[in-house]
Amino acid sequence: MQHTKHLKKIDDLQKWIKKEQYLVGALAILAVFFFLNVVSAILGYNKSYAPTGQFAVRVTNGMSTMAISEMLHKKKLIKNPSAFRFEARLKGLEKRLQAGVYLINGGMSNTAIIDTFFKGNIQIARLTVPEGFTVKETAKALETSGFGCAKKFCELARNYAPYDYMQTRQAATVYKAEGFLFPAVYDFPASYTEKDILEMMVKNFHAQMEKEGILAEVERRNLHLRNVVNLAAMVEKEAVFEDEMPLIAGVFQKRLDIGMPIQSDTTIQYILGEQREIITWKDTEIEHPFNTYNRFGLPPGPIASPGLNAIKAALHPQKTDYLYFVAEKDGHHRFTTNYNAHLRAIKDIERGR
Repeated sequence: MQHTKHLKKIDDLQKWIKKEQYLVGALAILAVFFFLNVVSAILGYNKSYAPTGQFAVRVTNGMSTMAISEMLHKKKLIKNPSAFRFEARLKGLEKRLQAGVYLINGGMSNTAIIDTFFKGNIQIARLTVPEGFTVKETAKALETSGFGCAKKFCELARNYAPYDYMQTRQAATVYKAEGFLFPAVYDFPASYTEKDILEMMVKNFHAQMEKEGILAEVERRNLHLRNVVNLAAMVEKEAVFEDEMPLIAGVFQKRLDIGMPIQSDTTIQYILGEQREIITWKDTEIEHPFNTYNRFGLPPGPIASPGLNAIKAALHPQKTDYLYFVAEKDGHHRFTTNYNAHLRAIKDIERGR
């Protein structure tokens, strides 16, 4: 009897030890899993690495986790491709990331990105095109945001002119769409192509011209909308403050009326392909059809996409005796009626007067 009791105690002890072993094993597994998740979270922290903004990312059918991670790393959206792949594998989602075009915010963690791809959270894309952007600047913004190829967008804009007022015979005009990509914040399906985005911007320009009555006014006054936009683009690039736009438009229009060169630095910057604070005399002597220093009349085409205020200013320039203006340090301008007064204004600004 005692022997039986002794055997039972041994059996109970063995069962207890076995339970303890299971418990310890389970705790060990949980500890390891927790540790791996902590390490994964640390390695998957991208906030200090990734650029700010929103970026379109395209995951194609059959794309491997390795290819996805390398693509994200190339776009600087994740810091450690290996950590991304490890976390996807750890969660059992390595082969369950869905194809599609996604909007990824710069700084999102690996966890958040993997979750987005797994759930298939395809969103609407957003692109901001400020007033005064050129075709090239718009294309660059599009590519930087991940919505397409800048080179392809520019090639499409070269001859895209669905409306009569966009047509031109000026051989020096590089992009027929220049000036007609309406500045705005655009929301569109992330699957849109470069062609879709170009069409959307130009259609928006036409819609705004109709909405504001500008098309009707141009027709009533027997004007050419392309010429209005051409003038407005220079006004947009020259003006910092909206209330000066009609004055600047007035100076340009007066020069046109009396056969005087427009002499706008903005056209030189367009030729140079960059925004310079200082334009030299040598720059103004460049032989180029867009050089309004040594050419009379309007340039061959718009140098940027003006906003509504600049277009309205070009349609209704303020009539004054001013022929010159020079920028002050705060962005305002001093307007003068003759060259000597213009030179004095320049010297006064340089002396801080």
